[in-house]
Amino acid sequence: MNGKKIACILLLCTVGIVIYFAQTIHGKAAMKRADAENAETAAIGVEGERDTANLDLIKIKSETNELSRFLQTWSPHADRIQTQSEVEEAVTASLRNSNTIVISQKFEIRENRGALVIPRVVRAALVLEDDYAKTLNWVGELERRLPLSRVTNYRVTGGENGHQVHAEITLEVPIINLKAVAPVSAAEPKKV
Repeated sequence: MNGKKIACILLLCTVGIVIYFAQTIHGKAAMKRADAENAETAAIGVEGERDTANLDLIKIKSETNELSRFLQTWSPHADRIQTQSEVEEAVTASLRNSNTIVISQKFEIRENRGALVIPRVVRAALVLEDDYAKTLNWVGELERRLPLSRVTNYRVTGGENGHQVHAEITLEVPIINLKAVAPVSAAEPKKV
């Protein structure tokens, strides 16, 4: 073989090698472009899911806004009274401050089985005999001290003289445990 033929064969081999590498690089580039398009499509889908989740979050926040404000307002009152002795102390302190005559008082605790938020209720049965205005003012003072209390019975009859009244009052004060309800766990994210 002469030199021209060898040069021509070397040139053809070089061109063949260059074409082979060009096709390999072109194939890899096409795969990368396809991967990029798939990733872009997946990103668009995930972005749509994120927008949906954001709308759901905004909806939930707007639906629970009133409840959140309620809890912020009333949580300090619920946390302040946690035992029967605290209820007794608040009632007797308000009676002592108003100088109301107490004929009898009885406190008992009731368990609410199955109720996580209000596990116990303290029931107070009071019999008072004093001036009408003083008795009503005491009830207002008690409502200020124990705003979560509920008067279940309030019977007023005439007292020993014209200015006095005989009041039989039964009230219930819930012992509230706001931490008893477990928070709802977030749903696990979907895998794409």
